[in-house]
Order: sequence, then C-alpha cells, then structure tokens
Amino acid sequence: MNGKRKKLGLVLSAGASRGFAHIGVLQSLQAHKIPVDVITGTSMGALLGGIYATGADIDYMARFSKHVAVSKFLDFSLKDGGIVRGKKVEELMKILTGNKSIEQLQIPFACAAINVVNGQVEIFKKGGLYEAIRASISMPGIFAPYEINGNYYIDGGTLARMPISSAKELGAEVIVAVDVSWRGQDLPVPKNSIGALQSALSIATWYVSSQQEKEADLLITPDVFKINPFSAKECEFCIEQGRAATDEKIEAIRALLEN
Repeated sequence: MNGKRKKLGLVLSAGASRGFAHIGVLQSLQAHKIPVDVITGTSMGALLGGIYATGADIDYMARFSKHVAVSKFLDFSLKDGGIVRGKKVEELMKILTGNKSIEQLQIPFACAAINVVNGQVEIFKKGGLYEAIRASISMPGIFAPYEINGNYYIDGGTLARMPISSAKELGAEVIVAVDVSWRGQDLPVPKNSIGALQSALSIATWYVSSQQEKEADLLITPDVFKINPFSAKECEFCIEQGRAATDEKIEAIRALLEN
C-alpha cells in the first residue's frame, strides 16, 4: 500500500482447530501487501497471532501446521485439572516463539485469558509470550489451568473470544476481526456427551461473539463451522477457507485503511 494509511489491528478469535483459518487470513493480507500493525487474539488466535508477531514466515507456519504430529505434544494426565498437562505443548511453544517476551515482538500483540480464581478476563500485553499463549489456550477440561505468579488461567474464549478493545488500546485505528465460531446454523443432533458439549459451547460462544464483533470495522467469517474443532485433520481446508474469505474482503480493507 502506498501513502499514509491508518493502522490495522487484526483480531483473531478462539476456535480450536477451526482457527487454522487464521493462517489463510494472514497469507491473504501478506499476498496483497497489507501490513498488520497490531495483533490480538484468544486461544488458537493467540497461538497463531503470537507466533506471527515474532516475525515468523507465514508459509512456514502453514507447512508446519499441516505436517506436525499433534499427538507427540500431548502429555495425558488426570491429576492437574485437565486431561492434558501441557508441559510438552509449552516446550513446543518456547521453540515456536523463540522464547521471546511480548515486549520483544515485531508486531504489538496482546491475548486474553480468564483468571479462574476471580472470574475476570485478563489481557496479557507484556511478559513471556509462550506463557501468555499457554494461559490463553487452556481449554477447560482439556488442558490443566496454567499458573502465572500465583494466578491460574483458562482459555479466554468463553468471555473474550475476540479482544477488540485491546487492539484499539495498542494503537489500531481500523479493526478487522476474524471469527471462526458457529454463527447460528443448524447444529447436528449430539450423538454423545462430547457432541453435546460442543453444541453447548457453540451456542454460548456465539452470543459472546455476536456482542463483541459489533466493535469491529470489518468482520471476516471463514466457512469452517462444519469442521470438528477438536481434530486437526482438516487443517489445510481451514487455511484455504481463511484465505478465500479474506481475498473477498481485500478491497474493503484497503478502503478502510486509506479513507
């Protein structure tokens, strides 16, 4: 883009495996030479947004996501409040983030998590990047809550699915939010307890998303709802959907940045 433009804040929602669509969004913006000035995210959005903010190559992120064996990084345990302790995930995140602090990032970044003790949403804008991400991805019942300085955190997706206000606080003038959650389509009839849990979470988070997205200047909604959020098998499809959904909005994004 040429000339003076407004600062773009990209807000990446929670969404578990559906969040791989965020990679496609970033690929599209980069291909169309639209710089991202601020990134905020929750859960999967925090993970991918945080890694990108280190200066990581987005095409490498796509290749890694398609080929990584997720099972190698899952340390199962029933002792710590989740079925996955998360220690192996932490080691992986240290590598992917370069063990950097948020203050060292090339792109201003923040992510959201919920303090499980007081029930408040907390926004991480400084400190260890991998620690902030680990707190934000701690999905209840899956990962054990993550401890930082005596406080315990869980996934921020139920209350702060899209941390838009945080992007504004970091200087963003135009907010593009990406939501990969359920958006009111008919839900399948649950076949088991996991299916019932997925449906309940979809309904609860849709209400939160519908309220938060009103703060965005533009909303991108990749068509990934039918993807199982707990399976990484459709990673490539999600990336493609993110890229396609963003390609359709490029001119609208340019107009917002240049006006």
